[in-house]
Amino acid sequence: MKGVHYQGLGDLSRHDVVSMAVRPYSPGENYQTEDGLLIHLTVTGRCYARCKGCINTAVTLGSDLPRSDLDIFQETAPERDCEIILGLTRRHPQKTMTLCFYGGEPFLCIEKMVEVWKRLKDTDEAERIRFLVYTNGEKISENLQRYHDFMKDIWLYSISIDGDEKQHNSIRLGTRLSRIHKNLDDLSGFYSGYVLHWSTLREEQSLKICFDEFMRLYERGWVNQIFWHWAESRESFIEFSRYAERYGKELEEIMNAYVNELQKGRLLPIIHINELVLYLISGRSRGHTACGVEMKKNYDVVSGEVFPCADLPSSHSIGGLDKNGKLKLKEYDLKSLVAYKVDLGCGDCGVHAYCGGRCPVQVLAGSMERTLQYCQLMRLHVGIVQQHIEKIIESFHAHGITLQDVYDRSGFLAKYTDVVP
Repeated sequence: MKGVHYQGLGDLSRHDVVSMAVRPYSPGENYQTEDGLLIHLTVTGRCYARCKGCINTAVTLGSDLPRSDLDIFQETAPERDCEIILGLTRRHPQKTMTLCFYGGEPFLCIEKMVEVWKRLKDTDEAERIRFLVYTNGEKISENLQRYHDFMKDIWLYSISIDGDEKQHNSIRLGTRLSRIHKNLDDLSGFYSGYVLHWSTLREEQSLKICFDEFMRLYERGWVNQIFWHWAESRESFIEFSRYAERYGKELEEIMNAYVNELQKGRLLPIIHINELVLYLISGRSRGHTACGVEMKKNYDVVSGEVFPCADLPSSHSIGGLDKNGKLKLKEYDLKSLVAYKVDLGCGDCGVHAYCGGRCPVQVLAGSMERTLQYCQLMRLHVGIVQQHIEKIIESFHAHGITLQDVYDRSGFLAKYTDVVP
């Protein structure tokens, strides 16, 4: 594939155009990371957001039909799915398990979510289970009092916001940002935990508009973390060179803002930027794909079956309950899911220590051409952040910010996102 040239970096198709060099920080200083278990539960396939390029429709199911015309997933059966979840949890004793309510739009089945929550809270594993929900953010307010204890107990709300009113509404056609604002305002008076502003970038979207919207909401106290990622797709970029140029320039603006705030002693909670900064300073290597699909520590429960990832086609099921109601998983070499890394040349790539290999969903259910475009964007992303690393280190020292601080305040949440953009 013909490479895009970016000023200051070079030909982004070259594996060595960006090389992550370890920057000295403090002798012997590092940081401790958590090692928990993630289980995603698809609560329902129903959704009214009509997002452009919906991953469940276009990628997982390989369909161009409107989502409302498709019978996508069975809704969760709480008793059955709790048995699966507990079986998976007990395979990893002593680890914290984060149950992530996924969809569709999970709040369309709030009663079933609450039933799952109640059942799990009433088990001997309750102390090591916490709850996360991915939502479009429009149905929070109506449930704050009705399901007070459940809503209060959510550890993290991940809310899809794709820019300002104009940009967001043009992408998530069935939602309105003004309604999400009202829900965030109500939530802020009720809840003091993590509220993540999650932006999914498509070719026509501006990253800077997403970031500016985050900063407005952050200053109001309505959200307290941000993550963005490029949407998985079967189609290649229409004008890739133009998109890469725009993304790079907008990321440079964001990194200038990040450094300016850091020089005042304020660490902006940009989850994956903070995680990347930690990698650049410490010299760590991820050692696996960003999502860790091959590590047998993350599971997705969909329609009563267990998957290594909910966004992969149904042929990738690895088990479920047997006729006796006991969890049974197939012997399955999950490393086969990442065999594509050889074809991509990941081992020779200068940013592989951070990237770990592009998302298997994009490669296995999307297209190789777009994946290779993402490889170029990843080198661009890392290269721009790396250009600021000396000033970042200086500010850390000036304000007594340790690597553990960066991880504990924001970087640790990367695990609960798509990890890399």
